[in-house]
Amino acid sequence: MKTFRWVLVCLMCAWAGLSTAWSGEYQNNKIQPDKALLLQLQREQWQALAAVCATPAFYGNGANIPLIFDDGSGKNEVVIPHGTHSVRDWGADAAAVTAHIATQYWRKAEIVFVVDTYEHALWAAPCAALQSAPMLVHPTAATLAALGVKEIVFVNGGEDSFAFSGKTIALPGKVDVWKYQLGLLAAAGQGCDYVVVTNPHDTDDTLNPNVQWPYLSLAAAPLAVYRHALVQTDDYTGDRKRLHALGGSSGDSSDKAKLQYVKPSFQKVKDACNAAEQFLIDHGQKPLYLGMVGGSVELPYYICDLHAKYKYWDIQIDYVPADTPYATLRNDVDFTRFVKPDLSVGRIMADNVLDATYQLARTFFRNQFLPGGKYASLAPAGWEKKAIVFDGHRLNQPDEGGPDASPNESFHPAGEVKSNFDRFGLQSEYVVPRNETQADATGVPAPELFGKTSSGYGFVQYVAHGDPPYMRIEAGRSGKDIKNYLATGAEFRKQLHFQAPTVAYVIGCNVGTVNASFKSNEEFLPTSAIHAGAVAFMAPNKCQAICFWRYAPKGPGADQCILFWENALAKKMPIGPALIDAKWRAYQMWRDQQAAADRGKDSDNVIEIDAPAMVLFGDPALKLVE
Repeated sequence: MKTFRWVLVCLMCAWAGLSTAWSGEYQNNKIQPDKALLLQLQREQWQALAAVCATPAFYGNGANIPLIFDDGSGKNEVVIPHGTHSVRDWGADAAAVTAHIATQYWRKAEIVFVVDTYEHALWAAPCAALQSAPMLVHPTAATLAALGVKEIVFVNGGEDSFAFSGKTIALPGKVDVWKYQLGLLAAAGQGCDYVVVTNPHDTDDTLNPNVQWPYLSLAAAPLAVYRHALVQTDDYTGDRKRLHALGGSSGDSSDKAKLQYVKPSFQKVKDACNAAEQFLIDHGQKPLYLGMVGGSVELPYYICDLHAKYKYWDIQIDYVPADTPYATLRNDVDFTRFVKPDLSVGRIMADNVLDATYQLARTFFRNQFLPGGKYASLAPAGWEKKAIVFDGHRLNQPDEGGPDASPNESFHPAGEVKSNFDRFGLQSEYVVPRNETQADATGVPAPELFGKTSSGYGFVQYVAHGDPPYMRIEAGRSGKDIKNYLATGAEFRKQLHFQAPTVAYVIGCNVGTVNASFKSNEEFLPTSAIHAGAVAFMAPNKCQAICFWRYAPKGPGADQCILFWENALAKKMPIGPALIDAKWRAYQMWRDQQAAADRGKDSDNVIEIDAPAMVLFGDPALKLVE
């Protein structure tokens, strides 16, 4: 009889469009939103708190609908069909807004979570979503009665602030929330393999003047809820000027005192990542993914002290900002050499939280852009089978391509990537810009490489030069007359529009830099690509060995590019593990070759830079092939 009643309830909930969650004796009936929501908020932290509390209404318990946040600074067009509401429309404070959310999206909520700060809400959001439970701030007796609440989970205190006759659970700290979350996952027969780290102080009402990319931490909520991740938080904000001095595309210094000054800020991030990763291991889990949500000052890169020199060109790279050290389980590693991370790592970083959460929505619902999906009409037909290689590095050869390079042949590894795309069954194209120094030249003008030419492809490979704020595309030469097209962040925004949920990989020195003293954040190329619609953008934040050593263009940077596409497409690996594996294999291959060359006194210490310098802007758990 009990089984019959359970089946009947499930059928009734399905007919009513409800999502039902059971927690022991408690039942929650969530009313499933019928379409995505663009939730507008002003830059007040209580509104950020309320926005996080809306997340379990849209994500969790197997029923996911896109939720996109807009703090008023975004300029992007959200083409996914959506409704629009503002936090202010729902109430004048966090208590009123969360009560409105709960009563709008839940018919019944016998178990609820009570939080009182933005940071606590970030911790608890995955737990609430797992139980299809509302998150409330200072709830009234009327709200609890309307929801039929029988159990309250208090996060970080508050259980004594009002009278409640039902059952209560107290989670006094972050680790208690983590333990509770693992218990919920275990009860559902699931594990936890993902850690999200973010800095909630990028939403402080009085911002630290060093904060450069405010409110990105809000994107941690949908990411953590969708991936069932632990959320690690603290105030990691560094010294912007000094981080930029060591982390930009130029201006590196061998002054050790400068590194020691900024080291505590990134060491704090390293310690925090290690603590969360080790917590999972200690509780029988296997951490695989690390999501870094935030700007490069609010969540500083780990600055690797490499001091590697390109002997052939007499160029030295001292400091390389990287996320990979945060994904190593050990905390006693010497990062003057590349160390293979134990987890794959990606960074969610954009102009603003609108772009960041829109990127996540296109990531999570990428399959819905495929034929037959609800968003298929928003993407060009056949995008999932189309790939393109833009070779913007060949027309000025043989200057930097080595003695065998020719402007009539593809610049390595453009041709190799094109061949791989073909082998994987993709419809691929290879494009070289028109040679502007030849009157009778044909082909695509360089600026069009960033216009409509790019929009219909699911997979894009750029081979170019770079030095932020631009990607430099060779457009031909005549004697000493060298033509270049500079694709700036502004150009990305003006001309580039990835209608498909596109993944792009860049070979181009410094294109991935986000530590530099530009007048506007919009000058940075990675965030410009995310704004243009890329769901993942991979680019190096330093010079690559394909340019600056005597055996160019061969080198680890080129090999890891080829290996990445093999891993992601042929082996069907998520992009994070695909990139980490490609970095390590390429690194090992060239370490072996250098060891042999050292014995012959014909070597160049170039291989330490490429692997840590390549940064993934996107969710490392994204799979390109299901």
